[in-house]
Amino acid sequence: MRPLIGAVMLIGATSMLVAPSHAQNPFGFSMGEVVAGAGPSVAPQALRTIDEERLFQQTLFGQRVATEIEAASRALEAQNDQLLDELTAREAELTELRSEMSVEAFRAAANEFDLFAETTRREQAEKRQRLVQFEEAERRRFFGATGPILQELLASLGGQILINARAVIITAPGVDMTSDAIAAIDEAIGDGGAPPFPLNLP
Repeated sequence: MRPLIGAVMLIGATSMLVAPSHAQNPFGFSMGEVVAGAGPSVAPQALRTIDEERLFQQTLFGQRVATEIEAASRALEAQNDQLLDELTAREAELTELRSEMSVEAFRAAANEFDLFAETTRREQAEKRQRLVQFEEAERRRFFGATGPILQELLASLGGQILINARAVIITAPGVDMTSDAIAAIDEAIGDGGAPPFPLNLP
């Protein structure tokens, strides 16, 4: 007979910081590292840099996504606490009844409890994964929508090549256009509106 103690520990914490998932070349044009040897043929003023992560986090779109994920994470955490209390109570009740039950009856009840605990753990893990999938989907939607906006901004600033700021070690003042891009994106798409796949956790 396997012990029941510990079965209630199947539900993990849901406090989470969703790790960013960067699609390769998320914008509709080249934004990678500068190709070796290309520098001399490009005028310095034609180069602009952008911080992709700050762009997402500080736009109204990214802030809306973060707020939705935080609210859903807190709701899921509360739900986990409630389920953990329920499992703990059911385990304690079953343990108290052990002496009054036959071996067969107790084994059946223990198996039923284990199945319920494992099912609960799996369902809660799937909900946590949905948070990650939502964030990934919204990032793809964001970068898909902002490519044309960045192209237009780049041209208006007299730039020809946009480089990921994380690929640059040293840059001159005025080369980074992240702040300008944030303002332009906020004006063009705001918070992005209702997502096509809302974050609804039962």
